Amino acid sequence: MAIDLSDLSEVVTLSTRHPSEAPLLLGKTFVSPWFSIDADRSTLFETATYMEDLPHPYGGGAGYGDDLVEGYHLLGMLDLLLNHVLWSEGPWIAWNYGLDHVRFVSVVRHGDRFRVRGTVSQVIDRGEQGHLLVLDCTAEVAGRERPGFVVTQRILWNSHSPVQEGTATP
Repeated sequence: MAIDLSDLSEVVTLSTRHPSEAPLLLGKTFVSPWFSIDADRSTLFETATYMEDLPHPYGGGAGYGDDLVEGYHLLGMLDLLLNHVLWSEGPWIAWNYGLDHVRFVSVVRHGDRFRVRGTVSQVIDRGEQGHLLVLDCTAEVAGRERPGFVVTQRILWNSHSPVQEGTATP
């Protein structure tokens, strides 16, 4: 199914005209469209991460079942979902700057609908590098009180030209 664009009534997007306006987003909340992961994509994830030949510690007889979506696969969807709700119209590059903490709170299975709800909790001026946005995110799972995961994501908004060969990255 991937991204569900059939009902965008609860989607909340945040954007600026230029990356330098990132401080205007401080304290604002965003909500992504609903999303689900199918079994075929999970198989591709396991192949790409060399997990297909290893015994899965959560599947089969361990009680979680073979339809469990691996936690890092869920985290991998953050970039996709955030790109639907957080951007700048001006020339910019959004560098994935890392995660401060991650907690997998409840099981997410193939076909479960989830979305990311978050808040821009900090905007740190990094001078010529741009602005570092700190996002507190929760993966809400449809029909459940407990989220699939919670994470603090860092994204560096840089309005400079792409990095030239031989120069340092942020």
